Amino acid sequence: MAPLPWALIAASVTLELTTPAAYSYLSLLSAATPLAALYYRTRWVVAVAATGALGMIALQVDQGRAYSSHFLVDFAANALIAGVAIFFTVAASRSSRRLERVQALAEAAQRALLRPLPRRVGPVALAGFYRAADEEALVGGDLYGVRQSRWGTRMILGDVRGKGNGAVATVATALATFREAAAVQATLAGVAERIETALALDSADSHDEELFVTAVLMEFPADEPVVRVLNRGHPPVLLLGPEDIRPLEVPFALPLGLASMLGGLPQGEVTHRLAEGDLLVAYSDGITEARDGQDDFYPLTGRLGTAFTGRSAEARSPGRVAEFIEHDVSTWAESLKDDAVVVVLERMR
Repeated sequence: MAPLPWALIAASVTLELTTPAAYSYLSLLSAATPLAALYYRTRWVVAVAATGALGMIALQVDQGRAYSSHFLVDFAANALIAGVAIFFTVAASRSSRRLERVQALAEAAQRALLRPLPRRVGPVALAGFYRAADEEALVGGDLYGVRQSRWGTRMILGDVRGKGNGAVATVATALATFREAAAVQATLAGVAERIETALALDSADSHDEELFVTAVLMEFPADEPVVRVLNRGHPPVLLLGPEDIRPLEVPFALPLGLASMLGGLPQGEVTHRLAEGDLLVAYSDGITEARDGQDDFYPLTGRLGTAFTGRSAEARSPGRVAEFIEHDVSTWAESLKDDAVVVVLERMR
């Protein structure tokens, strides 16, 4: 416990006993209770107030002035100050408990929206991290989701236009639609079309014609070592092999929610064969747009190439790569100004 309120009481009593009777230091006792309210919960504030009141009475009885008008005024003032301090302590405690309940509910809702990343889904091992630009929030405008289907393990990683509550609402729409569509649509293009439809409905409801999500969708069939990729305006997925690192080439496509601008742009998915030890790194632009003190962007591809090409398979696991990026980008940038997400995937043999 903080000793200051008790030290103030002790100092007041000591001064009262060791100085001439013409001097009174009882007013110091009145400050002990408000001071205690800064440090303690209600019961300890009451204890300080009671101790101060009993000390005041004991000192005055000892000096034979217990019923003097001066003492009664001091005692009444002390009681009033203590009562106000206790009242505000009780009110603050109630507000704190209410805030804790609200925060717990918000955290539960956000965790239900953006579920923890599993270590493995089907033949795919995963690792990653998520940081919201708002330090008080768990979910921002970035998203990820993984779903097992009869066509293989499917994943989405994306970035919603905008920030705040509006962005979180769009994240909820995109993720809920992905989880349903990934289980029933035969192709990634079909999954993307379902998300496109859901975003169009949200756009109409909110009268927001610029509601969109940049996203990359991936599918890992269970029976062959390939990955199918559909990129909708998102930064390219990086293929980190034993000896090099390069972006996966995919056809251009507008973000989800904007395809109608070009009259339904073709959404062909691209299939890439994966060699043993290949890792796929999906990320949002919150990573590559992080800036250092000289205002230089974080060079994700170069940093990964330097750190991991030519290294053993154990040193290049998804967990190690994700941990490296999280630590390295935090060291590079003074602070992350945007939401950031990274997911590293490996198709296990």
